[in-house]
This record gives sequence, structure tokens and C-alpha cells, in this order.
Amino acid sequence: MRKKIWIMLGIGFLIGVAMVLLVPALFNRAPDGTVHFYSEGLLERVGSPTAALLTTVVLYGLYGACCMGGTQLYAIERWPLALATVVHYLVIALGYLLASRLLCWNLSIKALLIIEGLMAVGFFIIWIIMYLRYKAEVRELNKLMEKDKDNRKDGIV
Repeated sequence: MRKKIWIMLGIGFLIGVAMVLLVPALFNRAPDGTVHFYSEGLLERVGSPTAALLTTVVLYGLYGACCMGGTQLYAIERWPLALATVVHYLVIALGYLLASRLLCWNLSIKALLIIEGLMAVGFFIIWIIMYLRYKAEVRELNKLMEKDKDNRKDGIV
């Protein structure tokens, strides 16, 4: 279990670092076509482009690690699916809020509420998918148990 957590954290970190390149390339272009990988506020706070880029890379990586590492909450068997989903959502939502503050994104309350609302909708969809998947697995296991029970009754082992 611990090995899987570390693997998921590492994968998440790498995905987060990849997002440093993808998100700005898609959404953070200046009118002249240049791509900004960090905010002006972060550059002002840390003082150099290298420090701003390094800070951005590390924070995106850590956020990615939180998102992917948080998926391991679903493996806690004594937790109901709804609890694991809510805790995972809170990890991601709070991580996003923290990252946005540390990266000096200066988003309006309205923008943050929209983003958090979209995250909530996404998690609701994930919850439905996971619920239906688990329900199908339980149904299949019950069928196998019934089949095994019938075989034992008939003397077939």
C-alpha cells in the first residue's frame, strides 16, 4: 500500500510539472503571443524569473501529487465511498486555493467560486462513476458466490 501511495504521488508530481507547460501554453498567452509560466505577482514576490519558474514548477508538482495521492483514499476499505470522495475533494479544493494564493493568481471570489463549483460537479460525476463501478463489482462477486454455493450443494468443488 505504501509503495502504491509513493508511486501515485510521483506520478501526480510529474503530471503537475507537465501542467506547468500545458496550462500556460493554452491559457496564459500575452497579446504579443508570448507565454507566461508564472504570474507577475509571483515574479514581484520572489524577485527573479528563475525563482518564479522554480516556485511554479514545485507548487504545480505538489498540487499534482495531492490530486493523485488523494486517490488512495478510495483504498481505505472501512471508509464509505462518499467519505473518501468528500475528503479527496477537500484535499484538491484546499490545495487549489493554497496554490492560487502562493502563485499570486489574484483570482476574484466569483472566479474561485466558479472553479470550486466545477470541481464539485466533477467530483459528483466521479462519485457516480465509482459508485456504479463498485456496485457492478459487488453484483459480480455475489453471482460468483452464488455459483460457488450451488456447486458446493451439488458436490462439485
